[in-house]
Amino acid sequence: MSMVTMEFDPRKLARREVLDLPVYSPGKSPEQVAREYGIADCVKMASNENPLGPSPKAVEAMARSLSTVNLYPDPVCTQLREAIAGKLGLGPENVLVGHGADEVFDLLAYAFLERGDEVVLGDPTFSSYELAALTMGARVIRVPLRDYRQDVESMANAVGPHCKAVFLCSPHNPTGTLVEEEELVYLLNRVVGNCLVVLDEAYIEYVEEDFFWDSLKYLEENPNLLIARTFSKVYGLAGLRVGYAICSPSVREILEKVKLPFNVNRIAQVAALAALEDEQHVLRSREANKKGKRQVCAVLDELGLEYVPSHANFILVKDPGWGDLSERLLRQGVIVRDGTALGVPGHVRITIGDEAQNERLIAALRRSAGEGS
Repeated sequence: MSMVTMEFDPRKLARREVLDLPVYSPGKSPEQVAREYGIADCVKMASNENPLGPSPKAVEAMARSLSTVNLYPDPVCTQLREAIAGKLGLGPENVLVGHGADEVFDLLAYAFLERGDEVVLGDPTFSSYELAALTMGARVIRVPLRDYRQDVESMANAVGPHCKAVFLCSPHNPTGTLVEEEELVYLLNRVVGNCLVVLDEAYIEYVEEDFFWDSLKYLEENPNLLIARTFSKVYGLAGLRVGYAICSPSVREILEKVKLPFNVNRIAQVAALAALEDEQHVLRSREANKKGKRQVCAVLDELGLEYVPSHANFILVKDPGWGDLSERLLRQGVIVRDGTALGVPGHVRITIGDEAQNERLIAALRRSAGEGS
């Protein structure tokens, strides 16, 4: 029997929104830099990872749990949700755990957005908000930053009748600036009706006491507020992908409907639970970041390089006109994030490393300054 063969074109099956989506670029890996530049001993200071690594308690907990990976994980992360809620002074019904904070933004889009809806966000900002919205066919309204900060008043003014969500990021990625408490209050008072206010606090643990304010106190009176946090940054679990939403029980109930039943694996749940309990590791990570930031900023000042004062574990540095600063550092085995991919061309974003990594960066910056002068 002969068969009729037909040409298969998946593009004709795909939704238009999917075909038009930009592809997320994670930047260059140490392996890629080693291949392209012939440098085997690269240091990666591009992805805002914790240079101290995970909590030793988390590593021990993971090792003890390896023999249980034949079993499916708890689909609703009961123990972890209870621990997070207890630490925050909330109930577990206020917490949803996701496969990284990125999944939280995807779930928001799946549950609340459709073609014709709008979302408002800063320009630039963390790209996952836009990608999630565009996937569902929503229209993205971008409000330019002002002096490297989100222009909250203009974002509030951009909210129209079709807007379903406003995204804030604090500390802001990629600039490191903060949303002030009065700005959140202003936005919550302006955004009325069926519109979410999403506050991404992935880097909140790095904010020093003098600048910290607690967004959680606004949850009870503002059921449209959702706060996203993560274990990828100060807790050092980026490779395990654990994030969470703090929200009203009614929002959580809807998000659960579009969440995969086993979205967070067993090892990740165990590690996050142990990491949450290791407050000393968090304190060490915060102190190392504070010290490293002072160390790097002192050299940036010395070299006359402009940068944005940061409340996170990275610094956005303006290219001084020596040529491509990102490329100069790459050639010396220091991987930083080129600002073009982040929506801030003419800048580089540099993650604060450990002492040795920071010294490697500083030497490369000084060498680049000498070449560029």
